[in-house]
Amino acid sequence: MSVTVQDVVDLINAKLGSHADHGLDANSSLRDIGLSSLQTADIVFTIEDRLGIEFDAGRAADIVTIGDLVELANSTALTETQS
Repeated sequence: MSVTVQDVVDLINAKLGSHADHGLDANSSLRDIGLSSLQTADIVFTIEDRLGIEFDAGRAADIVTIGDLVELANSTALTETQS
């Protein structure tokens, strides 16, 4: 199983409701979207739960964009599946 940019955008839109920016893509900065740190953490935890993975804290700290989050989620899932 993997996560897509659209999956992350859907999670963000669910968190922001009517305040959601419908022009989000892989290059959208998580910091500029308007999510609180709690909302961002909730999205990260949701992705971890869906994929049955746990992000490396050091690598997770480097996430800047939606694309970074998708890449980390999928590479972590692939690595953990191969273990």
